[in-house]
Amino acid sequence: MIDRRSALALGLAVPGLAGLAACGPNASGGTGGGGGGGSADSGSLRLAWWGNPTRNENTENAVAAYKESAPEVTISLEPGEWSGYWDKLATQTAGGDFPDVVQMDEKYLAEYGERGALLDLAGAGLDTSEFVEGSVEVGELADVGLAAINAGLNAFAFAINPVVFEQAGVEIPDDTTWTWDDVIDTAVAISEATPDGTWGMTQMGSVQGLFQVWVRQAGQDQYKDGAAGFDAPTATAWFEWAKRIQDSGAGPDASTSVEDAAASMDQSLFNTGRIGMTVLWSNQVVAHDALAEKGILVLRPPSVAGSAAEAQLWYKASMYWAVSAKSANPEAAVAFVDFLVNSPEAGKVLSVERGVPGNLAVRESIVGDLDESSKKAVDFLNAIESELGAPPEITPQGGGEFEAILTRACDDMLFGTITAEEAAQRLLDELSAALS
Repeated sequence: MIDRRSALALGLAVPGLAGLAACGPNASGGTGGGGGGGSADSGSLRLAWWGNPTRNENTENAVAAYKESAPEVTISLEPGEWSGYWDKLATQTAGGDFPDVVQMDEKYLAEYGERGALLDLAGAGLDTSEFVEGSVEVGELADVGLAAINAGLNAFAFAINPVVFEQAGVEIPDDTTWTWDDVIDTAVAISEATPDGTWGMTQMGSVQGLFQVWVRQAGQDQYKDGAAGFDAPTATAWFEWAKRIQDSGAGPDASTSVEDAAASMDQSLFNTGRIGMTVLWSNQVVAHDALAEKGILVLRPPSVAGSAAEAQLWYKASMYWAVSAKSANPEAAVAFVDFLVNSPEAGKVLSVERGVPGNLAVRESIVGDLDESSKKAVDFLNAIESELGAPPEITPQGGGEFEAILTRACDDMLFGTITAEEAAQRLLDELSAALS
């Protein structure tokens, strides 16, 4: 079961990742072509990804379509689930058995790229000329180059349950002008106009994506030069805002919020009609839209100044494709990745399940075939394109622990065991320790 918090975070610890040192430039041994991939003589490749039944089927169909044009290439499929994917990949890497093509997450891109496991796709000739501005850079690492190419884009957003707003008689906010105070005021109005057990918003204090929006609007970011990129006063203000959600009645009490974060998506307060507003990554729109009684509306996050142009949103790769630096068939692996991200044929098969295509030509070719839920995700990305800020720094090694650190600090603050100031300092201290 994937709960709401896990769906937002998509981040777990990676035990055994220290073993990645074995795949660095000075590593000895390894099998065959060094990465444990397919044989150079046979033209075979190994493809690894995590996902769900829909993603598995789409990926299998994309591979079948590719073989129509490249019958000489054999592709072995290695699907998995998020919970065990990273343990397996770390073990494979340490043993010189890294697949040729892997689905990669931003949280661990630096972990693998900076240890020499990933090929520079730009140097290998991958065509990114049709990608929307700002969408290629999110896969670049200083010491590697283009370590990975996004398999789909998303951005952080607010989700509105219109049924709850209608029941409360509260108007949907104008997301181009609302502020952080407006969010709480709107939520309070919903809470006061609905029966007990219904609230205006979820508790958002432990949500990494929205925290990053907050610090970016303060002229900072989650990371800078491999360290924490925000200061204690900015983090304190964040926790104070989170405390206001609870104290004002805009959102549930601490116990209810913790229970809601652990609930499955279909049993969440938002999707069962007891919350008016929550937050998500835009590639989660389709799932929420199917669960909510009358679907959802997708809004921009608020800004300090009440101006969408100052919201400092950014394109996030919902996930990436990367190629092993030690693949026995690097040219074949890159050619296959090129098909996945640049081919309209692949785009129609893969659709937006991994996020909205970064390649604009591919995106345009599939829009007419999308259902209404998928179009909501595409429309949101199109709407914010001119408002985006600079892409953030890639999560450094150790940064995969951030969401867990933020959650612990926020929960303790909401339960009253520490103050907002203490939560902020703990966040900085524990993050710094994780990054060291």
